[in-house]
Amino acid sequence: MIKEFLNPDRFTLGMGRVAAKITPRPNVWTVISFFPAIFGFILVASGNIFWGMISFVLAGLMDAIDGAVARSQNRTTYFGAFLDGTVDRFVDFLLIFSFLFLDLPDFFMPISWWIVMASYFALMPTFIVAYANHRRAVPDPTEKIIWRILHRTEMYPLFVIALITAMFSMDWAMYFIVFTTVFSIITTFQTIYLTAVKSKNYPQQ
Repeated sequence: MIKEFLNPDRFTLGMGRVAAKITPRPNVWTVISFFPAIFGFILVASGNIFWGMISFVLAGLMDAIDGAVARSQNRTTYFGAFLDGTVDRFVDFLLIFSFLFLDLPDFFMPISWWIVMASYFALMPTFIVAYANHRRAVPDPTEKIIWRILHRTEMYPLFVIALITAMFSMDWAMYFIVFTTVFSIITTFQTIYLTAVKSKNYPQQ
């Protein structure tokens, strides 16, 4: 929701100019962001939640940097956007999948079921918007026409907060996961509904 209604460039362009001094190629930052996520998954799976959380936070920051570097130098490309979105999905999945290795309590059903649903529904709205754009049901290359209740801008930090909470209380970590999963499910169907409504504004060929 934040991404659709706020202009993130106000907060990230300065960061992009600084990061560009290290390497001006945004795709390098995109690829690099994948590695902290791998380390984060391994660390959480091995029981080191704190450093795993730090690694996932670093992966999230690097994801913001790649786009900021590209926009600060007017070097945005279609392939860069594709690569960024592809790596993001891998990072998101590693973050969510890492919860399977924690001793989380069940909530109405096995916690593993919640994590499986989170792995699907937290990622699905992005694919819906991309597919709607690809099929020209709703041309939306900037992902602002089909707005989402829970965008990655909110989803990713919520799962990171769940990791932070897990260091102190597995119960509260479980509640954060369930909360984020439920809102991801709502967002998925909200995105489908909005695509159907918005598609009426565009001529069908």
